[in-house]
Amino acid sequence: MRGPAPPPPRDPIQCAGGLAACPHRDWSERTSVRGGAGRGGGPEFGMAGMNQERSLREELTCAICCELFSEPVMLDCMHHFCKGCIQEYWESCAQGPSCPQCRRRFPSRAFRTHYLLAGLVEKVRRCGSHEHRHKMQKVSGELNFKIRAEFARLHQILEEEERAVLAELGEKEEQSLAQLHRHVGQLEEGMEVLQRDIERVKQTLSKMEDVSLLEVESLDIRPSVHVETQPALDLQHYRDSHSGPLQYIFWRHMLRSICPAPAPLTFDPESAHPNLVFSRDLTAVTESSRAQPVPVSPRRFRQCVNVLGAQAFGSGRHYWEVWVGSKTKWDLGVAADTVDRAAKVKLCPENGYWTLRLRNRTEYWATATPWVRLAPRLPLQKVGVFLDCREGTVTFFDAGDMSHLFTFHQVSAERYCPFFSTCFSDGRDNVEPMRLCHLAL
Repeated sequence: MRGPAPPPPRDPIQCAGGLAACPHRDWSERTSVRGGAGRGGGPEFGMAGMNQERSLREELTCAICCELFSEPVMLDCMHHFCKGCIQEYWESCAQGPSCPQCRRRFPSRAFRTHYLLAGLVEKVRRCGSHEHRHKMQKVSGELNFKIRAEFARLHQILEEEERAVLAELGEKEEQSLAQLHRHVGQLEEGMEVLQRDIERVKQTLSKMEDVSLLEVESLDIRPSVHVETQPALDLQHYRDSHSGPLQYIFWRHMLRSICPAPAPLTFDPESAHPNLVFSRDLTAVTESSRAQPVPVSPRRFRQCVNVLGAQAFGSGRHYWEVWVGSKTKWDLGVAADTVDRAAKVKLCPENGYWTLRLRNRTEYWATATPWVRLAPRLPLQKVGVFLDCREGTVTFFDAGDMSHLFTFHQVSAERYCPFFSTCFSDGRDNVEPMRLCHLAL
C-alpha cells in the first residue's frame, strides 16, 4: 500500500517533524563514518584483535554502498570494496585512482578479487536469508494463530446464534403442539359428554308412549358441555415468520456480539475550534469562515480547526469509521488526551498524535517521523481507525474494502481520544462535512 515517499510539503499548521536524512551521502562522508582503521590489515574476521563492537555483517559491508560486499576486491592498501562500487568511484575521481578510505593514491586502477571474502559474504547472506525466513515463519505462525482464534470466535458466535434460533424454533413448535393437544383433548372430552347426552335422550324417549310434540319440546335435551371453537393453526404464518433474508437477519444478530464493532462516536463541542459547526446529533462537522460564540475552555483548540471525539479510551480495542467523501484535505486519527490545545499543533507521535492526512486532493500521508507517503488503490471516502490500547497500536484502513493503510506502533498514553481536523474550507472547495459513521442495527 505504500508508494515512494517524496519530501512532504511544509505545512505551517500541523506539520510533522523533519525528514530523516538521506542515506546516500557523498563518498568522503560515507567512508569517514567507519574510520581509517575499519578495514586495514586484511579480512581477519573472528580474530581476538577485532573490535568487539562490530558485528560480522558490519565487517562485510562495503564502505561505499553500505551493503554486503558484491564481488569483493582488495586494493593495494588492503581495504576492500565491491568491484562495481570502486570502479564507479574511480570514474568519478578527477585525479588518479585512490582509496576512498585511506586516500592512498595508486599508479593504476588495479585490484585483486578476494574469493575467500566473497565466500564468507555468501555464507552470511545465506545465514541472513535463513534468519529472515525463520522470523517470517515465526510472524506468519503468530498471524495464523491470531486469525484462527478470530475465526474460532466468529464460529462460536455463529454456532451460539444457530443454537438460539433453533431453540426458539423448538420452543414455538412445542408451544403450538401443546396448544393443539389441549384443543384435541377438549374436543374429545366434549364428544364424550355429547355422546352421554344422546344416550340419555334416547333412553328417555324409549320410556314414553304416544308422546306429543309439545311433550318432546319440553324435554331437557340441551348438551351439558360447551366446546369453544378454537382457531385453526396457521401453518403458513408459522412458515413465513421463519423465512426471509435469514443470513442478513442472523448477521445483524451476530453483529451485536462482535468486538470491536464500529463505535457510535460523537464530536465533543467543548474541544472544538470556534470556527467549527456541528450537526444537531454531533456526528457531522464543517469549518465556517466565522467563529462561533463559544465559551472559553482549556480543552478547546484555539489555533487549528481541530476537534476530539466525546468518547475517550484508556483500555481495550476500539474501532470507528469516518466519512471524508470528496474533501480535498483533512486530518484524522488518535490523540493523547493531554495534548497541548492552545498552541499550533505539530501532528507527530512525539507530540501525542497518530494521524493520517490528505493534502492537495490526492496526497495521503501518515504523520510518522518521518512522514510516510501512502498510495491507496482508490481515493479514500471512508477511513477506519483501529485503536488497540493493549498492543499500543493505531491502524488505519480504507473502510470501503478494509484494505490496510498504515499502522503506528509503540503508541503510549493514559487516555486516547479520536482526533479530527476538517482543515479550512478554502471557499467551497473543502466545505463538505466530515461525518462519523454509525452502524444501524
